[in-house]
Amino acid sequence: MMYRVHLKGMIMPDHTKPEHRLFVEDMEAAGLEVRHYEGRNFYQGPAVTVDDIQDALSKTTVKCRWDQLGLGFIVYPR
Repeated sequence: MMYRVHLKGMIMPDHTKPEHRLFVEDMEAAGLEVRHYEGRNFYQGPAVTVDDIQDALSKTTVKCRWDQLGLGFIVYPR
């Protein structure tokens, strides 16, 4: 797996799926911090954490899933 350095110096996998790349580009353009998430249903890939789910969903055309974390949501591509 290839890695790239995130804007804030964090090392993240270099995602190869087109929808993952578009999600990362859209979220970074919106000013949301993207991180690598290993979550439900064996998902591994980019995700953002937001208080209001529409903060992420309204910034991308990529179809997304989300998990509620109690005080917020983690949003990631399908």
